Amino acid sequence: MPTDRCATDYKVRTELYLISSQQLHIGVDHEVHLQWIPSHVDIYGNEVADNLAKQGTAEPLCSTPSLTFDEIYSIRKNKDLKTCRVPRSHDWYKRSSPGGSIGLACDRADQTALSRFVSGHLRSCSFSHGNKFFPVCARCGVASASPVHILSCLRLSRETLETDPFLALDFLRVSGLMDGV
Repeated sequence: MPTDRCATDYKVRTELYLISSQQLHIGVDHEVHLQWIPSHVDIYGNEVADNLAKQGTAEPLCSTPSLTFDEIYSIRKNKDLKTCRVPRSHDWYKRSSPGGSIGLACDRADQTALSRFVSGHLRSCSFSHGNKFFPVCARCGVASASPVHILSCLRLSRETLETDPFLALDFLRVSGLMDGV
């Protein structure tokens, strides 16, 4: 199977190369502004990624001569080929169901609900001008029903989702908040 993964990774890298080369051509005639929107910020379990991102922004920029795009692509391609030969060791890599990283023996709807709840991508939220808005909490009616508020309203912690996700699912069902998840 490593060859299938390598082929997929190579295809993705090739597509990224084509997209970035098209962006270079667009940038010649037009002014291009890119905005980085980190999707991993404040998600439980991603503290390592947050710390690495903060450390990376604190480091000074290097003053070595810049490489050409072809040199960077060649270096990256060689590195990818080396990593393709090593099979991935993550236990969640072979799973293909939504919420598969949770690894629970429950139905697909419950896995999807837990995945949405953990990631903050609830069905009840809406977006306006790039900002995420949650409706008013159906349980207390005071604050917006964000995942953090729902946990505090149910007197649960984020660790509960990791240690006992079935308890969290039961609390969501009993309180009537499962429809928004």
